[in-house]
Amino acid sequence: MRAFLMLAIPLVVTPIGQLVGQSLEDRVNAVRDGTVRMSFAARPGVCGDGMGSVWIRDARHDNEMRRSCIAGPIRVAIGRDNGVTVSVRTRVGGEWSTSRSETDLGAVKPNDAARYLLRLARELAGRNSDEAMSGAVFADASDISPELSRLVRDRDASVETRKQALFWLGQGDASTKELIRLYDSLDAHALREHFTFVVSQRHDSEAIDKLIEIARSDRDAEIRKQAMFWLGQTKDPRAIKFFHDVLVP
Repeated sequence: MRAFLMLAIPLVVTPIGQLVGQSLEDRVNAVRDGTVRMSFAARPGVCGDGMGSVWIRDARHDNEMRRSCIAGPIRVAIGRDNGVTVSVRTRVGGEWSTSRSETDLGAVKPNDAARYLLRLARELAGRNSDEAMSGAVFADASDISPELSRLVRDRDASVETRKQALFWLGQGDASTKELIRLYDSLDAHALREHFTFVVSQRHDSEAIDKLIEIARSDRDAEIRKQAMFWLGQTKDPRAIKFFHDVLVP
């Protein structure tokens, strides 16, 4: 995975006892107004500065960044208004400050958090949807590729939310073959265009083959242009041959 996100949330909290026998969603929905906070383990490599920025650690980060990057936990603040969730803010590391005006669910299971936040991502829009999805994909949970794939195909979800799900699906554990199988079900132009970028990040033979197929035969000229653009970035020998065949009489 690769990401850089600016994720700012307030830093106040009031601990409460665990609500035994209730789902995470039930526990959040029990709060009619105010802010509900929770924390959970981050997947390996995810870290933050404790102030709202999140990174995926890899060799491209310099030593100073790696020293200052805090490896979790993930902290999520959910805003509630009149019994409805209206905001989500996510960050990695740092500490909650104390306030009696907030509800703290404490540490929750990463699997529960990931699935709940994906449901929120579908229901919300804009930044709130993005931050809910970020919390889900950063969680140290079992593979959520099936849920992301369903969200990509969900025509009742917003196109922007589906694009985010497609991006994270491409960055995650799904195989390139699974990713490619989604293409024919992408109904929106924006999703098909975004797909060319997502699959280009795989850098494997199946991804190159799919981009060449789209560049040759997709029904939409703009999508073909996008596939050609990303093929040109790969410098793969098959991409070079494709351009030679197209351009040289």
